[in-house]
Amino acid sequence: MICLCLAIGFGVVSWRRCVVLTLSMLTPLSKTKLSYFRKFQQKKVREEEGLFIIEGWHLIEEALKASHPLRTLIYDPTAKRDDSENEVLKLALEACDEAYEADASQLERLSDTKASQGVLALAAKVGCSFDTLLDRLPSEGSVRLMLLDELGDPGNCGSIVRACDWFGLNGVVLGTGCAELENGKTARSTMGGLFHLPIAVGVDLDSALDRLKQLGVQIFTTELDERAVSLSDFSFPDRCALVIGNEARGVSEIVSKKADGKLFAPKFGEGESLNAAVAAAVFLARWRL
Repeated sequence: MICLCLAIGFGVVSWRRCVVLTLSMLTPLSKTKLSYFRKFQQKKVREEEGLFIIEGWHLIEEALKASHPLRTLIYDPTAKRDDSENEVLKLALEACDEAYEADASQLERLSDTKASQGVLALAAKVGCSFDTLLDRLPSEGSVRLMLLDELGDPGNCGSIVRACDWFGLNGVVLGTGCAELENGKTARSTMGGLFHLPIAVGVDLDSALDRLKQLGVQIFTTELDERAVSLSDFSFPDRCALVIGNEARGVSEIVSKKADGKLFAPKFGEGESLNAAVAAAVFLARWRL
């Protein structure tokens, strides 16, 4: 371990705080390594390697809080950091298997954001199987799940995961056709929620609904349908799953037919519709408050 300090006069004054650094911090990012890490911008590589890139201090901090495995840290040592970010840096260096210093131009080539914070990490994939999610559900008592039916927008998917984390759901199910959980925009939109919830990915909702019903979980879709019940007149059962449908087409017919009921949020103004993520937050608030 190395401790960098600034000597002034006859004493020794720490540079902000004396940050403990590992030798791996001193390893510059080579062209070969840069080329390797850029491959993780491809979904195929992420799936094959079981790793994905997370950007920014907040996502890295949330991964650390959840004890989620981090493989590699890449950061710009010249980028401005506050004390809290220096603390995250210290913890990330201790948690990662390897770390590299990169310049701003290298990080720009690895980033898919317009304003990089000068840090990213390679983390283990977070999505799980539907069986794994079911194993984590309580056999008795309350169950609260959110199912997404062909929700293709990464921002919507990520924001809904974020809301589900806030309202303390048991898990999220991403049906086939949903945005990839480890897509950069999806991951950032979760604001770290993807590290705190079991999230089943690539799930066939048709069979998933049957299995949930066997566990006593009732299914409710969000639909503007003449048979739908206003959210203001509805009480959620203890064991329940709520389905949010595709941004343009809504809930698929096969899912709609298997639902135990349909719900809608009443309109008070002149708006045509609600964004999928906003609608999900409305239903979640009503559900939990």
